[in-house]
Amino acid sequence: MLKQLEGVVAAAMEERRGLVVYSRLQPLEIDRMARRVERDTIEKVRGLLGETAGDQRMVGLGNRIRRMVEELDQLEGLGEIRDQSRQMQTDEIIWQTFEDIAWMLGVQ
Repeated sequence: MLKQLEGVVAAAMEERRGLVVYSRLQPLEIDRMARRVERDTIEKVRGLLGETAGDQRMVGLGNRIRRMVEELDQLEGLGEIRDQSRQMQTDEIIWQTFEDIAWMLGVQ
């Protein structure tokens, strides 16, 4: 299972790098596409983890994803924040979660 998770995250890291290296897109478009790759990867990892009990790294990955969901829920509950600010903070939470997952799996 861990090798499969590592493969999913490594492929996403390469895809994200490819957006910057080979793209002639505008920086905002690259950023938007990178967040999509990260979000999709987090969902794949969540699906692979499922409800199965595994080793400590798998438990840690599940906990990190749950913490991301809690952070996003708290952000959604804030009523006095502009949509643009909310989106920027959402992107930051997703980016940080992706980076944490990659680090936890030893993918860099």
